[in-house]
Amino acid sequence: MTAEIHPSLLGGSMIEAAREKLDSLVLKWHRTPQWEGAVLSYGDEELAEDGQGSSIAAGLVLPFLPYVQVVVRASLLVFAPKRGSTLVGKVHKLGSDYIGMLVLGVFNAVLPRDKVDYKYQGNFKQDFDGNTAKAAKKKGKEADNPVEIREGCSLKFVVESLKVESDLLTIVGSMKGQKCGVAELMKK
Repeated sequence: MTAEIHPSLLGGSMIEAAREKLDSLVLKWHRTPQWEGAVLSYGDEELAEDGQGSSIAAGLVLPFLPYVQVVVRASLLVFAPKRGSTLVGKVHKLGSDYIGMLVLGVFNAVLPRDKVDYKYQGNFKQDFDGNTAKAAKKKGKEADNPVEIREGCSLKFVVESLKVESDLLTIVGSMKGQKCGVAELMKK
């Protein structure tokens, strides 16, 4: 990848300026020709050689911008969930029509009400009229083994889609299927 370094930083360590570029990638969604996802961490960062056998990194002076462009090599740990993959999220919000979770403690995930198996439907907060939640609770009691979902529990779900807005990721999931449910109960 490339890093653009302001000339005022050229007197200092160029690798430190390159690390600032790498720091700006952490926990934000990026789409590049080499990878797509959110960088969780990086390491083994170094400036690329100049191609002439010298160990001194050479930068390209950009003609219309006051920056020097250098090539940076680094090992990246990238979070890149795919549609159909299974993830575990920790519930932090129960709404009337969704369950809000955090995956890895930082990425938002949402389970819309229509993507949650009927045996869990009694777990949503009441709508303004109170009717939808009451009907869902009754249907949930009719299930073979009604299960309570509460804040703090972990849910296993399937990724339906990824929504990226302003480099922030929201995972939309489904909790219908045999591999989905309350993670603590699935271990038994």
